[in-house]
Amino acid sequence: MNNQDQIYNAIVIGSGMSGGWAAKVLTEKGLKTLVLERGREVQHITDYPTTNMNSYEFEHKGELPLESSKKIPF
Repeated sequence: MNNQDQIYNAIVIGSGMSGGWAAKVLTEKGLKTLVLERGREVQHITDYPTTNMNSYEFEHKGELPLESSKKIPF
């Protein structure tokens, strides 16, 4: 079957947080869903190396650096 012959019940534009969730819900409801994404493929661990880090492992231990906090007007 040619890709042009495919019939979908729903089309989701964008696979970000909302689009990904919408596609999940639609497919769980039994709809044949097409997700279109224009960006590159993102590899979870490779492209987000800090994913599995705890806050204390970051350079500033999860706190705002003093220099940055002085620039916030509150």
